[in-house]
Amino acid sequence: MIFMFILLAGSSTRMGSSTLKQFINISKKEIFEYSLETFDKIEKINKIFLVAQKDNFEHINQIILNKKYNHEIEIIEGGATRQESVFNSLNRIKNIASSSSIVIFHDACRPLITKETTLKIIDEAEKNDGATAYCPLFDSICEKNNENYINNSLNREKIVKLQTPQAFKFDIIYTAHETERKNGNLSFTDDTSLLVSKGFKIKLVESSILNFKVTNFDDLFILKRILEG
Repeated sequence: MIFMFILLAGSSTRMGSSTLKQFINISKKEIFEYSLETFDKIEKINKIFLVAQKDNFEHINQIILNKKYNHEIEIIEGGATRQESVFNSLNRIKNIASSSSIVIFHDACRPLITKETTLKIIDEAEKNDGATAYCPLFDSICEKNNENYINNSLNREKIVKLQTPQAFKFDIIYTAHETERKNGNLSFTDDTSLLVSKGFKIKLVESSILNFKVTNFDDLFILKRILEG
């Protein structure tokens, strides 16, 4: 089985907006709805979960009830951190997922993800320990010191930007999260980094620069220009 989790529990502290960025309305849809509609078109996905803070359940439910989706959609309560939200998600399906089930996590604030990229990630996750979307770097990259001088230049050919979706076999990702919780380590902000630290091989799947994460008002401005044509 394939389970899709869209993460909406973020607090949007870097945006500084009175409205959580995932719920900002652009062209008559809230930002999280764009990726939800994309994933809803993928028949291989068995069920979609929205991971959110409890205060937003009623608002999300109203949107879901007013629209017709192909998939069953369930809301799960998120945690204080991304790592906690992911673990809550995994716990929700631990009694129905098999060891080879695929779990996919996507940031709700990456609304321009495509069906084609998602299908490639699912395919690679089925053949490997996991798979993640990435975008090449096109700018020159350097390392700076505390005084804002360049320490040294880095080879951008060997550096990429990780994105989501990120997909993994259930037993691998669940065991990794359970181990980190027992060790009191809740510092991972990315599931791919967690698994790589444990020696698992994660396949990179090239995505698009358009699969960016809306983090600040510049990102929001760009997204509005794209969606409003």
